[in-house]
Amino acid sequence: MVAKLKAIFELIRVRQWVKNLFVFAPLVFSLQLFNAASFLQAVTAFFAFCLVSGSLYAMNDIIDLERDKYHPRKKYRPLPAGNLTVPESAVIGALCMGLGFFLAFTLEILVAVILGVYLVMNVFYSLWGKNIIVFDTMMIALGFVLRVLAGAYAIAVRPSSWLLVATFFLALLLGLGKRYNELRVLEEDSANHRQVLEEYSEPFLKQLFAVASSATIVAYALYTMDDEVIAAFQTENLVFTLPFVVFGIFRYLYLVYRHEMGGDPTEMVYKDRAMLLTVVLWGISVIALIYR
Repeated sequence: MVAKLKAIFELIRVRQWVKNLFVFAPLVFSLQLFNAASFLQAVTAFFAFCLVSGSLYAMNDIIDLERDKYHPRKKYRPLPAGNLTVPESAVIGALCMGLGFFLAFTLEILVAVILGVYLVMNVFYSLWGKNIIVFDTMMIALGFVLRVLAGAYAIAVRPSSWLLVATFFLALLLGLGKRYNELRVLEEDSANHRQVLEEYSEPFLKQLFAVASSATIVAYALYTMDDEVIAAFQTENLVFTLPFVVFGIFRYLYLVYRHEMGGDPTEMVYKDRAMLLTVVLWGISVIALIYR
């Protein structure tokens, strides 16, 4: 039973649920972090995304079963390793999806609509989108933007445009890092695992890295200096959190290029103490400045 539960948690990627913390961004930046009702709504939206994303992970593993057998790490996932069958994975995915939408419908109807868009977009990605160069990473980035939007509508606030732009480019950077890692680790077997990797090259990805990282830093900087943001937080000091963002992005690029750790950004944060410390200090400094 314990082994089966472990396999289920691996199938729906419980460790990856940390990505859905983007849902809480509007809660923090709307000064409602300590509002009990808003916090509960954001938590509900968070678990709605966790469950639906878990169902999508199950679907992706079913679709990519044969390809994952060529991957040095993914071949140990529950389906390629034989710890779960395809029918079992399909049932688990369906249950997660149903519960996720049930939670979404307890909130503002727009949250359920956004979750539906997220679902459709990811199905399209799994079947066709992941084979279109550049568009594949853009779809990953849009998924994070939808998380932020859902978090905003769950607590009835309007997210800053600059916050959405910064989220998009940061997520795009992470998606490009994933492609770079796959290209480096899989080498000649890359096309067997993911067809689009035939179209990517290391020099091309490095150029995209430069654009995405620069855009992320600029967008976040403009967000911290936006007149509406300064008026809402009654402080101009949010710009002093920018060094954490710059260091975090540069650290990420270093880990991708030098240590080939871009395949799983979540695992990177867990394993790299400097990156984890940077994220924690950024979060503390943001909360301290706007909730002072």
